[in-house]
Amino acid sequence: MNIAALLLPDFSLILCGYLVCRFTPLDQNVWRQVESLVYFLFFPVLLFHSISKSPLDLSVASSLMAAGLLLGTAGIALAYLIPYLPWLCRHVERQQHAAAAQVAFRFNSFIGLALAERLAGAQGLLLLSVLIGVCVPLFNVGAVWPMARHGQRGFLRELVRNPLIIATLCALSANLLGLRLPGWAEPTLARIGAASLPLGLMAAGAGMQLGHLAHSRSLTLAVLGIKHLMLPLLAWALARLFALPAPHTTILLAFSALPTASSCYVLAARMGYN
Repeated sequence: MNIAALLLPDFSLILCGYLVCRFTPLDQNVWRQVESLVYFLFFPVLLFHSISKSPLDLSVASSLMAAGLLLGTAGIALAYLIPYLPWLCRHVERQQHAAAAQVAFRFNSFIGLALAERLAGAQGLLLLSVLIGVCVPLFNVGAVWPMARHGQRGFLRELVRNPLIIATLCALSANLLGLRLPGWAEPTLARIGAASLPLGLMAAGAGMQLGHLAHSRSLTLAVLGIKHLMLPLLAWALARLFALPAPHTTILLAFSALPTASSCYVLAARMGYN
């Protein structure tokens, strides 16, 4: 498997957004409107469509679901602990941490679905869909809470108004109730959802200020260390604990180390954070 070829399109889109914003008339004024469109329409449609279209068999995947939820809860807890660690607290600004904590536990579902298909075929896609279905609500709540708390916006108010959480809960409810999208709506929703990836990644590139990385190196190392070192180790331990079969273990390990969600940038920007 050529991992570089798999990741190149996403990184190329981020670079395109960065260059277009800085060297064409399509400046930040344009990309702020794109962020709103992606946040309030494209990403919610994508989440609803992705979660609702794959039936969830709770009995078959119960151990994988439990491992995924424990993994996600641990990732959120570790991310929240960063400003309280003695060797990091003096180097981490609380406002930056509120926006960046989500990087430590959220995941890029597009790359995940592509990897799952290559690793375990149709079964891999189904298993990853199960993890997406049960973990996305937890991760979205975990992403919103520190920003709402730090900004004194009211957590419940932000929660019930968050379009990503609303779309996820609606999709899970429809899935568990056995409701399916009508055939005539499927192509339209699929195309709207597909548009969220390039626009979200280009918006992330347009909003990048690379010089800021030098001011938050400790925070950057902390969230990426959790995401790409601690969570994969924990996923391996949970797979052993739950005695997961090989395909489930493979998907859980891949899920634990996926690059973070492209919607992290859009969510932080829409809530007034860097």
